[in-house]
Amino acid sequence: MDLTYLMLTGSLSGLVSVLLHSILSSARTTVRPGATIPPLQVSDALLHMLYGCGFALLFWLSWGLAAVVAVPWWVRGLVFGCLCWLSFAVPSLVGLAMSRGLTVLTIAALASRWATTSVIAGLACAWSWERMM
Repeated sequence: MDLTYLMLTGSLSGLVSVLLHSILSSARTTVRPGATIPPLQVSDALLHMLYGCGFALLFWLSWGLAAVVAVPWWVRGLVFGCLCWLSFAVPSLVGLAMSRGLTVLTIAALASRWATTSVIAGLACAWSWERMM
């Protein structure tokens, strides 16, 4: 499997998740004008893109959960995405919430952004891995 292609796929999946969340937050503020959602910035998009790139590197280093056999590619991608979200994003969000005293809505919005990035990157990497092998 070509590492460069997989890392490009991971980076693009991070940007796709940012695009998806910006569309969803725009729709939510249209439906509920008083709803406050933390805005997405360029630094957020860059951070999600770098997370997707690192995610793809980790997927490549772990051989795409090759030990999990007899399952479709999307199950492997979902499992890997959820594991990475639980091991990387959740501890960071808990630490951020404890140090800054964020509201529950803000924590939920940030957690959903990172969960979306992890799941989309997991599915994209697993699909690319399946197609290239």
